[in-house]
Amino acid sequence: MKKRRALRLIAGGLATALLTGCAGPLHPRELQELQPVQTLGFDTGMAGEILVTASDPGDGEGAPPLRLAARGPGVAAAVEALGTQSPREELFCAHVRFVVLGEDAARSGAGEVLDWFERSTQTRLSLPLFVVRGGSAGELMADPETPDREISALLATVDRQTERRGPVFCFTVLDVARSLARSGAALCCAVRPAGEGGAPLPAGYAVLRDGALAGWLDEGESRGATLLLGKAGELSYVLDGVTAALRGTDVSLRPERDREGRPVLRITLSARAGVTGMADPAALTPALRDRLGQALSQALAADAEAALRASRELGADFLELGRLFDGSADLSALRWELRVRAETERSYDVDGGPALRGEEAA
Repeated sequence: MKKRRALRLIAGGLATALLTGCAGPLHPRELQELQPVQTLGFDTGMAGEILVTASDPGDGEGAPPLRLAARGPGVAAAVEALGTQSPREELFCAHVRFVVLGEDAARSGAGEVLDWFERSTQTRLSLPLFVVRGGSAGELMADPETPDREISALLATVDRQTERRGPVFCFTVLDVARSLARSGAALCCAVRPAGEGGAPLPAGYAVLRDGALAGWLDEGESRGATLLLGKAGELSYVLDGVTAALRGTDVSLRPERDREGRPVLRITLSARAGVTGMADPAALTPALRDRLGQALSQALAADAEAALRASRELGADFLELGRLFDGSADLSALRWELRVRAETERSYDVDGGPALRGEEAA
């Protein structure tokens, strides 16, 4: 309980730090004396040491990509030691864009890393936070050979793609801190290396409970969590050879009580989707649209149910459902009723379908 309370105090302070102007003014320095970094990674080492890795793609004008690594008894000490590895006089962290936690570091607890970002006078809090699934931050941030293979550029691609079409959302340091402060749980975008020279691949969500890694959400569970949190972009589903992309979703979470006074959550999920591909091109008739709508409704319901069950099994309220009942609902006993309605829209198809077999389209 003491550990949980301390973590919530850290997370609560971090959640308000941006509003209180935690990033202080920087003293002017000659540019050549500063070594910028765009990605910071954190791992745990022997005897509880913290390993920190910094990476930068270079300036695009001849300066090569840079990767530095150092260790220390804590995050602050490791970052300070990192500065001694820099080819320039001082590290410049105001341009950091991404934060990466290795799996072991996340399992040990993210509280110290979150606390360091709160106290830093340079770094921002609106930085996407990634957790490496099945590996370390140092491994993910391997020495780059070219700027376009440097980890910052690769994570920027992941961030753009997930924001547009899911199935996961890249939550920031501030998002994670706020969620931990409110419910004791949070989600982070999980990534894994795609192999030599490949970009990191989204690997569902890492689930933090009381600030430490509690488990993972698979693809379906992750889609469901993204949907229920209202973060779904153009998420795609393949339904009997037809690919449909979401064009808009609406989620309603209504807390109620049954006749015995037990909490019941009424969930209504509605979605619009457009057809973006068909294995066997044909006219999108009203009958076909109805069938696709029913199939999509079933797929959305399955994903949402999977996310709800995962939250219960992990004992982690990453959907922040307890807040809806003023903290009086027991997550393990919470019941829910889910209603889903989805419809597909006519999208980019030619009347009668394209003439792919020599016949004329109707």
